[in-house]
Amino acid sequence: MAIQVSKKAARRFLLAKSGLNNYGALDSNVATALRQLECVQLDPVAIIERNHHLVFFNRLEKYNRQELERQLWEGHAFEYFANAACLLPMEDYPIFKGKIKTSEREWASKRHLYQDVERMIRQALADQGPLPSKAFASDKKVVGAWDQPTHATTKETSHVLRVLFETGAIQVCGRQGSERYFALSEDVIPAAWQQEAEAISEKEADRRLVHKYLRAYRLIDDSDPRFGWQRMTAKERKDWVDGFISDGTLTPVDIEGATGRYTVLQEEAEQLLAYEAHNERVNNAVSFLPPLDNLLWRRTRLEDLFDFTYRWEIYIPQHKRRYGPYALPILLDDQLIGRADPFFDRDHGRFSIHVHEEPSRKWSKTRAELVERGARRMGERLGAEDVRVTGVKK
Repeated sequence: MAIQVSKKAARRFLLAKSGLNNYGALDSNVATALRQLECVQLDPVAIIERNHHLVFFNRLEKYNRQELERQLWEGHAFEYFANAACLLPMEDYPIFKGKIKTSEREWASKRHLYQDVERMIRQALADQGPLPSKAFASDKKVVGAWDQPTHATTKETSHVLRVLFETGAIQVCGRQGSERYFALSEDVIPAAWQQEAEAISEKEADRRLVHKYLRAYRLIDDSDPRFGWQRMTAKERKDWVDGFISDGTLTPVDIEGATGRYTVLQEEAEQLLAYEAHNERVNNAVSFLPPLDNLLWRRTRLEDLFDFTYRWEIYIPQHKRRYGPYALPILLDDQLIGRADPFFDRDHGRFSIHVHEEPSRKWSKTRAELVERGARRMGERLGAEDVRVTGVKK
């Protein structure tokens, strides 16, 4: 039987589980916080800071970038494809066995084309240990992931590094800025997790990965094409959810005014209902969410529950954009009320941010002051000496 809640209760439940705006708190330890979020999405764009750092800046009061980077260097985390390229707790390594095996099968017919380069990279990592991607130079160009089918612009070594990474042969064992350091998987994945990955079946790994997805999303709709972080047909997604409802893993949720078909983990149903039962006072917390924040992953859910449409326009030609290339949704209390276009001039220590009010939201003087104060605080936390906020109408 479905439980019934309002959009407000659904929003506050999601914020609590996401550790945002004082509705819920993540552990101050970065490793534990990463487990609570299940993963964070990685992206090299650093107009103000990289996505994974901004995710934690919004959630941890005393976040230090180096703490997250140490998770990789010290073997507490690894990188692979979940929602997209993500940082994940190391103990999850075995449940990606199915995805890695799928990649092996997909690349099998082409790997012979690069066997000499692959052998060279493997040998260098075996002999020298972790090496940066720039250590593997190549003048030869091949058709890579972002190339047109007939236009080879990718360095052969970069392409082979990608193949080796996707097929589980090598790992990203550390980062320095945008530079990735690679190592052989057997050298950096702890033996216990390697042994578990060998022992479990692909089917079991895939099942456990679906459960991880459920914990990451909290309010689930089976129309999500990324459901389970695996390739599935619409029927397969529905079958998974129907099966989870039948065995009691998931509970159906009717959200007043929402169009999606939602479910929640059975053990979290009471927490969701609690936000419906208690009409909590408004809080004044403000967050500026990076484009790939966990809360923003499912854009149709964002529209359904927050009545907010968001599109990341960084890859759209400038003349076609409505906002800047790195517009940040502004979260005040439990509502998304606008966007902010930021820019960080690191050379001069100047952080500038222009605020756009969402037309359908009412901006009072108090709300404007809260947003401006939050923007200034963000700039200061990022290390700016000069913070300039424009577009706020008081």
